[in-house]
Amino acid sequence: MLRSSTSPNNPHLSMLLVLTHSQDVTTDAVLNFLPDLEVFRFNIDLWKDYDWQVNQDTFILRDPIGRECSDEITHAVYLRKLLFQPVLIDVPAGGSEEAWTRGEVEALWLGLRDLAMETQRLALVHPSPYGRWNKIRQMRVASKFFRVPEWSAYHAKDCPLAGPVVVKSFNQNNTGNGGILAVREVNHRQLSPDYPWFVQKSLANSTHDVTVACVGEKIFAYQLPRDSFEGEDCRFPSALQSLPWQRFELSRDEEKAVRDFMRATGFTFGRLDFLKDKEGLWFLEINPNGQFAWLDPECKDGLIEAVAEEIRIVHTRNQTDR
Repeated sequence: MLRSSTSPNNPHLSMLLVLTHSQDVTTDAVLNFLPDLEVFRFNIDLWKDYDWQVNQDTFILRDPIGRECSDEITHAVYLRKLLFQPVLIDVPAGGSEEAWTRGEVEALWLGLRDLAMETQRLALVHPSPYGRWNKIRQMRVASKFFRVPEWSAYHAKDCPLAGPVVVKSFNQNNTGNGGILAVREVNHRQLSPDYPWFVQKSLANSTHDVTVACVGEKIFAYQLPRDSFEGEDCRFPSALQSLPWQRFELSRDEEKAVRDFMRATGFTFGRLDFLKDKEGLWFLEINPNGQFAWLDPECKDGLIEAVAEEIRIVHTRNQTDR
């Protein structure tokens, strides 16, 4: 576990954290004009040389020569270029033609989505107005409204969390050949220090998965007994449509917390995932464009209709304005 030694020894230290790569001469040039600042440089292409820990309260980074940078002493962050050094390849002779073409097509359509948003034609599923909404931000904001399991994103010899943990993917990148890292409970000692990890404390006493679809101001909650599937992730190996998801009534306080959280994130649509024990709900994550049809496959709860109506509102508004 990393422990910050910099802040206690020098509480007045003020640090600039620069996120870049080792060959970025632009960063070198900029820093030449900031000789009076204490700089911690994180080179993403050399990530294996760094240790880090990020959790609910702080972050701590340690570079290859043992210098540390923590949340408490970081007074500015400069994002230059998080770039792995390019390797010239022939496609598909080296690398993956499919990965390249998918990335190109996805970038095109995300650009068209942004154009639609700019002209107020984008219905329901919007990017957060506060930028990318990754797990670090959503966990910290969620802790203001829900119980959140202890978590850590880290690269170090030892896992910061003791006991059984649940390991997750920090993003949606696949592991090759279309595979993804499935959520699973592991012994923290089994996690290799050669990789970056995102882990949460295991909630072994949970009895149900709960998922909440928010469509504008409408909320649709469902629950699934955890003994109805194997493993930690209800998506594998069972098909979601075949599992016994049932409508679930949130308490007044839980519904208020969901609404307050959605307002805090700026999203008008999203699916929130929870675990439930005898004390109530534990927040896991929000998927800002999560699948939802499997929750109401017979279209009897109004969920599908609510999504369609939000789309219709935008269509009608723009049809009238033109």
